[in-house]
Amino acid sequence: MKAIRRFGFVLFILLVGIIIGYFGVLSAVLIFCPLTMLWFMLWDEKKFRQAERKRNRHYYDHDIYRYEP
Repeated sequence: MKAIRRFGFVLFILLVGIIIGYFGVLSAVLIFCPLTMLWFMLWDEKKFRQAERKRNRHYYDHDIYRYEP
């Protein structure tokens, strides 16, 4: 799996180089800046949901063992 990620990263870098060479630096920044911000926001939301789910699961795990007469 690590090799596939590295290969994908190399292809991404090559694609970025081709785009920068073809369109120029300013156009490439205008293309990649919004995409990078969108990717970061989605990644942050995913991590937030995972942490929230983990907190809720931890709460409910302890709630099961509670005994009330």
